[in-house]
Amino acid sequence: MMYNLMIIDDEPLTREYLKIQIPLLNEKFHVSAEAMDGSEAWDILQKQKVDLVITDIKMPIMDGLELSRNISQHFPRQKIIILSGYDEFALAKEAMHYGVYDFLLKPIVLEELAKALNKISIELEREASENLAYHTLSNVSKDMKTQVVKNFLKAAVSDGNVEIKALYPLIYRLNVSLLEAEAIVMMMDLDTDTIFEKSVPARDIPIFKFILHQVATEITEEESWGTVFFDEHQHTIVFVPGENEDEIVQKCKMIHEKASFFIQQITGITVTSAIGSIEDDVFQLNSSYHKARRIMQCRLFSRGNHFFAYNESQHELKLIHELEQSTASILSELLNNNEVAYAMAIKRVVEFIDHLTVSNVFKLGIYLIESISQLRREKSTDLIEYALNHLKTNIQAHSDPLSKNETISLYMGLVNFFSMHNSPNQDQLNEHDIVFKMKEYIYAHYSEPLSLADIAEYIGVSSNYLSNVFHKRVNESYIKFLTRVRMEQAAKLLCAIPSEKIYDISEKVGYLSVKHFSYVFKKYFGMPPSDYQEMNIIK
Repeated sequence: MMYNLMIIDDEPLTREYLKIQIPLLNEKFHVSAEAMDGSEAWDILQKQKVDLVITDIKMPIMDGLELSRNISQHFPRQKIIILSGYDEFALAKEAMHYGVYDFLLKPIVLEELAKALNKISIELEREASENLAYHTLSNVSKDMKTQVVKNFLKAAVSDGNVEIKALYPLIYRLNVSLLEAEAIVMMMDLDTDTIFEKSVPARDIPIFKFILHQVATEITEEESWGTVFFDEHQHTIVFVPGENEDEIVQKCKMIHEKASFFIQQITGITVTSAIGSIEDDVFQLNSSYHKARRIMQCRLFSRGNHFFAYNESQHELKLIHELEQSTASILSELLNNNEVAYAMAIKRVVEFIDHLTVSNVFKLGIYLIESISQLRREKSTDLIEYALNHLKTNIQAHSDPLSKNETISLYMGLVNFFSMHNSPNQDQLNEHDIVFKMKEYIYAHYSEPLSLADIAEYIGVSSNYLSNVFHKRVNESYIKFLTRVRMEQAAKLLCAIPSEKIYDISEKVGYLSVKHFSYVFKKYFGMPPSDYQEMNIIK
């Protein structure tokens, strides 16, 4: 590939010398234009594209410094090499602030010129490759872009590290800004008790889940409120961005109200929705997702068509926590093969049900099956499906409401389906070492897309355990620590390199969107990065 080059020098002999030597030093460069001063060169640049400008710094009318300044303002990616004498070093150094790629001292040493040309040709090839990729991706259909976004969001909420690493560069190349301020994850799901009451066959449940997904998609896309996708458990997930928490929550409530009303009208099945925490980093959406999933369990204590917010349901969360402890006790006593003890734990679980209706017992039975299978990391879908069928078949044989003994007996039969062999072992690593390794990893990788799951995988512990240990030891959440590291590094770059573009600094500290970076920076320092940079230049 050939690259066009322009030589600017008020000495004709210097121009002729360079015109002869440059093609010999690097055959990829062709001298397509020349000028005797910056003014003439500037006129040519308005009409003719060149890949590289080589200019003397001292010239009449318009010198190389002013020319570089003009080029920087209008053609920021233009490659420039400055030629200067020893006594002009201060001017050459100033020119570096205008994006000058390199400068060479006169008299010109051919080896140094050859080295500079080689470096620039490699950079031009890289940029050409990136431009080709960009133009190719810019022709990608809207539907394909939407699918890439959905796959990325699904990976982000489910800690899919492999998928995130594969899709993040594609998201970047497609110029998709997922998050510019804040966002939340909302989970929507059909209520199992009304599915049971409507006697919907198990094979038809995915159809009804798909209907909910489509309804939520139509509502959300019509108003441009967010993106809808399935998680790995066939829950409908809605990613809802916005400028502030009130706006985002209001959108979520309207999506829930419209979707739940429509679904109940056409199917008679109720829908429950739950929202997690507000996040300002797309790689922390898994935190919002897990909170939404946790608060979704509050439907165990209510009828359908409810909307639960994580930060507004502290009483229900306390009940969920107590229920989880009792469920964990069931597993613990099963591991110890202590039938009396796990029967007592099941009894405590039953006491969470105010009214032992068939519907309520069925809901809690499903919760037990799902919770125990997750605690045991049970991957056998056949075993889980068999337990669910056992629950449904046996519950239909009882009167409505059930007695406490009938319910305990039913749940005893359920948990006995799960073999307690080969239970998972927990790594009891030193907490101090874990926090040290985590900080070390963050300092080394803060400029990359970084999730808690990445660090957990590196250290060899679970994400939840790592999060708890870090918060306990550092008295600061993982995301706050990561944000602090990124913001402090951004501030250093803004002060150290006054000519650095904000979008370049944004990328260097791990932000895909410069608007999102500016939002977080202002939130952290109380002023936009441009003002911070200007203030420190003045100092």
